[in-house]
Amino acid sequence: MHLNLSNQNSVTEYSKASLLEEAETEEIKEFHFHVYFFQDNEENKKSAIALRQKILDLVDLGFFHPVPFKEVNVRPIGPHAIGSYEVWCPKEHFSRVYSWFLINRGPFSVLVHPLTVDVLKDHTSRATWMGTSVPLDLSLLPTTLDHIPLQYPELGMGYSTRDEEK
Repeated sequence: MHLNLSNQNSVTEYSKASLLEEAETEEIKEFHFHVYFFQDNEENKKSAIALRQKILDLVDLGFFHPVPFKEVNVRPIGPHAIGSYEVWCPKEHFSRVYSWFLINRGPFSVLVHPLTVDVLKDHTSRATWMGTSVPLDLSLLPTTLDHIPLQYPELGMGYSTRDEEK
């Protein structure tokens, strides 16, 4: 049996223009990569910090343009129950950053999630893990925000800078 879709009307009526506008509005433009390590294991911590330095070196060389957050969390912080650091990534560099982490993350688990106003969904149903997932204390996250959080506006980067800063 074949289904002929050429004459079939959609259950939901929409115009192509509104469909395109909605898709562009909903497009995810920024991501976080969280690298997890055992903060009380000196060798593991040193290796995680060396991986972060490789990222910084590749940024300096122009290979890609993620931005490692300036601090390495050597204790649990927020929903992250073990040592971690965050790497921000714009959509234009997502494929290269994701590929690089797949090949180079070593023993570290990496949480990859989008940045939207739905913070809880971003860290759960919209997230993906490289390696073994690390439990998160989701009670420390808001469910939603009224705006996407600013990501490094002092660097003049990202999509979430306020209109007056553009």
